[in-house]
Amino acid sequence: MKRRLKAEDISVPAFAHDVPGGYPVYTSEAIGWEIVAHVFAPHMPSPRPRVTSRGTFMPTEYRQHCEKLAATLAYVRGLYEARKAPWTAEAAMRLDLAFWGETQTADLDNLAKTVMDAGQLHRGEEPGAELWKNDRQIRSLSVDWIAVEDDAQWSQLVVRVHALPTREADIPIAAARRHREAAKTTRAGDDPPKRQKARKTATERQH
Repeated sequence: MKRRLKAEDISVPAFAHDVPGGYPVYTSEAIGWEIVAHVFAPHMPSPRPRVTSRGTFMPTEYRQHCEKLAATLAYVRGLYEARKAPWTAEAAMRLDLAFWGETQTADLDNLAKTVMDAGQLHRGEEPGAELWKNDRQIRSLSVDWIAVEDDAQWSQLVVRVHALPTREADIPIAAARRHREAAKTTRAGDDPPKRQKARKTATERQH
């Protein structure tokens, strides 16, 4: 069985940023309310909570990984805010993830759950990444596994977070729904008098 890749095994490019308490990261220039980050870190799926007589908790290794990933995403958020504007953590989100690795050893949904946990993680009184307040805000999610020949050379996580419109009027599908509902109301009983008279005349002609 292949040994799980550790952070120190990964070949990090020279252009990546070193993040205190986190993983090396490279950020891409994004447009609008969007964050794009290339994180050079091992992939760790979300495990099942451990239940003991002292309570329910997540494994230490997983919690440490989430904290490092959260510190990395918080750093990326800081870079975004320095270039653009304050990030809106209360908005609905679209999250696109791409995991690069040699061999896929975990389900994609469990890998995605780790990132979703880190994106909202708070460490004591110090806020974590806080890209969203709660992962229920993620309304659209895509996850890809990209196979590569060498884990150590290519292992990375690509995170793309896009804040969706906060007003219903800005969402095309909502506008279309309102238009359909208005049309139904008009047909159901909000008929203008002229239309009612035209229908009555047409009925009389048939008889």
